[in-house]
Amino acid sequence: MSTETLPLTPEKKHSSQVFFAALKERFRLNPGSDKETYHLVLEADLPYKVGDSIGVYPENDPHYVEKILATLNTSRKHLVQDREGNPHTLETFLQKKANLNRISKKILQHKSSLLEALSHGNPEPSSFCAHLSPIPPRYYSIASSPRHSPHEIHLTISVAENPVEAPFPFGTCSHYLCHQAPLGDPSIPIFLQPSPYFFLPDEASSKPLIMIGPGTGIAPFRGFLQERAASKTSSPNWLFFGERCQKTDFYYQNEWESLQTAGLLEVTCAFSRDQEKKIYVQNRLYEHKSKLWEWLEEGAYLYLCGDKKNMAKAVEATLYKIAEEVGGLLPQEAKAYFKHLRQARRYQKDVY
Repeated sequence: MSTETLPLTPEKKHSSQVFFAALKERFRLNPGSDKETYHLVLEADLPYKVGDSIGVYPENDPHYVEKILATLNTSRKHLVQDREGNPHTLETFLQKKANLNRISKKILQHKSSLLEALSHGNPEPSSFCAHLSPIPPRYYSIASSPRHSPHEIHLTISVAENPVEAPFPFGTCSHYLCHQAPLGDPSIPIFLQPSPYFFLPDEASSKPLIMIGPGTGIAPFRGFLQERAASKTSSPNWLFFGERCQKTDFYYQNEWESLQTAGLLEVTCAFSRDQEKKIYVQNRLYEHKSKLWEWLEEGAYLYLCGDKKNMAKAVEATLYKIAEEVGGLLPQEAKAYFKHLRQARRYQKDVY
């Protein structure tokens, strides 16, 4: 796997080198579902630990790039510069360097789309490229343990759907990794993003784990459980998982069932669309409130991964409610209880 130092984007700094990884395997986890979620295996020798993430620099959809090149009516070999002054052909710049999902108002000039603006404005290529921001990396939780799968990084990725006004219907990086990146070609730029706040402390090895990970929030917990199995940790594990339908969206079901059979895992699921009234992970937490509180009081470590805007807030509100109803705490005491768990690293979140 080759390495290279690439310019950093302003969104998030990192200190790691960029490696070019090969996509070894890719398959869909939920055939028949109305959303697309994939399991990917990258060949990569990165010194990661469970709970870490990787950053990926994606490429833009080549079909969309071809439309822009045709509209500009300029040679694809025309040389332009990026913001660091490095030269690229226009084709390479548009495919690998430019953020085509976020276009400045200076380019659009009140037009409804980039292609419409280009066809009316007929801009000079260098001027046009100067107004494009760099393509940002996308961060993904690693869904494997290096002790279980050495020389590999596993990912769990749902293809993001863009709003209707976006240039194309899918998220740039999820579309690139799940639909476009070639198998076997070491051409995917990645870098390690170590997590300083979401990991398994050494002292957690003998303690129970409670893991709440609906959707692709399941990814790091697959790594956690692989790590615990590889180290032959016999402490109990309890996984709360949620998705749309059990028939199509029960990611890694066979793996969880194998761990259950071995007595290493308890799984509680919430499939929101399998009944008339939607059920989410917070509802399942509340249904098991007495046992959940018992685990916490006995020293369990609590982890939460997934959507920050809705899921994480609903889960925390439920945890506070459980602390009040089962633990007999006042509202301010319930919040202080989980604050203490966070300070002791017994409650860790990776929300986005």
